[in-house]
Amino acid sequence: MGYCSGVSRALAMADKAIAEARERDKRVYSLGNLIHNRQVIEQFAAEGLSSIQDPDDGDAGLVVVRAHGIADAVRQSFIDSGYQLVDATCPVVKHNLRRIAHYCSTHKILIVGHKDHPETRAMQGVQIDGRPCRSRLITCVEEVGTAREGERYAVFVQTTFDEKGWAEIKGRLEHFRDHGCEVLFVNDVCSSSSDRRSALLALAKECDGIVVIGGVESANTRALYHLALEAGVKAWHIEDEGGVLPQMFECDILGITAGASTPTSVIDAVIRRLQQEQA
Repeated sequence: MGYCSGVSRALAMADKAIAEARERDKRVYSLGNLIHNRQVIEQFAAEGLSSIQDPDDGDAGLVVVRAHGIADAVRQSFIDSGYQLVDATCPVVKHNLRRIAHYCSTHKILIVGHKDHPETRAMQGVQIDGRPCRSRLITCVEEVGTAREGERYAVFVQTTFDEKGWAEIKGRLEHFRDHGCEVLFVNDVCSSSSDRRSALLALAKECDGIVVIGGVESANTRALYHLALEAGVKAWHIEDEGGVLPQMFECDILGITAGASTPTSVIDAVIRRLQQEQA
């Protein structure tokens, strides 16, 4: 539990960007929230890293691209406005974006993801020579639609998409092959997300309640919470120690896990609160 490698890399790059901005007397920003964790965002804000969405929102300086990636048009707009980009896009996500560009001239691009999630927007915003790669977003199995005879499809999934939903959508898309279609599943849910979910299922067999710690906007944290409920145990999704509830102490064995953007300090604070109450 806790930070995945992509998040750790993004935070380290943000620290370096802040230091460089101070040395050069420049402003430093993140393009949207760097990660989906309120405490981390507040800490960076205190160090001078503010969040912007548009080049006009700040003065040209350094801007850190979050781990989720950004649409190509947005990237270019910041470059054209004189910003220096510090690209903290997760390497796995960046690879997937390059693969979309590779396949868009030969295949219909299908993107499986949560609507308006930053990573999904980045995938929908891939361009080649300034021209958008056309794609269709699928958020649930009901949106898969029907196959076009003989069509070629390249399917991409948001790296933090919930595995149950992905399995259902993938199964439906596999039937497109019955209509003479080529269906390529180019990537999968990130192994870091898969490992966390496997660990949670193992934890659920030993506990009668699980506390999932992480930001309310974090897709992978929400997925862990819903997976715990589906496993048949009581579950709570909390952001920090302030979310600890009396009901948690009614469990004989209480498990704890956390999303990929949850800092160790927050996890430790929740554990301390739980131990204090029990004492």
